[in-house]
Amino acid sequence: MSEQPTRRDVLGHAARGAALLGLGGLGAYVARKGGLAGPWQIDAGLCINTRLGLVGLDACQLCATSCVLPLSAVRAVNDHAKCGRCYICPAYFDVKSALDEHGLPSGKLCPRDAIIRKPIGDIDPRDPANNYYEYVIDETRCNGCGLCVLACKEPAGLTSLRLEVRYNLCTNCNRCSIAQACPKNAYERRPARTT
Repeated sequence: MSEQPTRRDVLGHAARGAALLGLGGLGAYVARKGGLAGPWQIDAGLCINTRLGLVGLDACQLCATSCVLPLSAVRAVNDHAKCGRCYICPAYFDVKSALDEHGLPSGKLCPRDAIIRKPIGDIDPRDPANNYYEYVIDETRCNGCGLCVLACKEPAGLTSLRLEVRYNLCTNCNRCSIAQACPKNAYERRPARTT
């Protein structure tokens, strides 16, 4: 003859079952929050440094100074398809600096000298303004300050430069300090893709 469970036994099993369900639900919620939150990204339409129509502004530079990393995970990127390959690039040269003996601005805009200027094709010494250059970002030096991005905006530039998060460098902080510091909420977390 089998023994009937007591009321205490039934309540104990129910309490343990409810606790397990609660822990499982909490675990699933935490996994969903951590796993489904995608990488951080910069909305170029909101970023002060990349928004067209805003003139006379200083570069924001919070991407460079607010990251938890010593060298921010944000980098400037040149979209070479949009670049004019200019002889005097306003993002490379400090166009307000004095001219050198070749008629070029003597100063560079990037405080970390992270933009490399490479000639394309043969150089014509008789007509230097007719030469073209490729501007490449040295990502080991770039800290995402945004000075070049702001200078590349119209009307002086062609908006080929933008700021991007380098995901291989980003620590994927749950509460990103750049996102908290951004004055225009341009730094946001992209939803993760579900398959």
